Amino acid sequence: MFKEIVTLISDLASVADPTFVIGAKLQAGHQVQDAPVRRVLVLENGGVPYFYPNTDMVDMAIQILCRAATYWEARDDAWIVYDAVHGTSGWNMPRLVGVGADYLVTTVNALYAPQYLGVDDNRRHLFSTNYIFRVEEGSCEPTSGSGSI
Repeated sequence: MFKEIVTLISDLASVADPTFVIGAKLQAGHQVQDAPVRRVLVLENGGVPYFYPNTDMVDMAIQILCRAATYWEARDDAWIVYDAVHGTSGWNMPRLVGVGADYLVTTVNALYAPQYLGVDDNRRHLFSTNYIFRVEEGSCEPTSGSGSI
């Protein structure tokens, strides 16, 4: 389900900035050695979510770590993602395999607004935001402001 969430983030953020492409500016799961200086890293360690006791619903904790040569570029990337996903609901997940259940992101909430972390060892600026993606089995009809991309 993590790959599907990354794809959803890419689809939503690329509306505001078409450079949010997986494998280029948008990295998933871990930082690759030759990652560009300006990159947005999506991680599965966004805090401790509440896991529902039933098997058809889960809260996915996602951290988005933005890095750039300047403070303003890193901040802009963090806010593009925040504005694209925070507070949204009713997104049908882009299914990446041909079989299996459909999934619906019922809500996406940031735990806080993008936070400045300072600079890394190479003086690149960092911003971080943690999100909870509430996901359940099923799908919904697209409506104004949400639904399938």
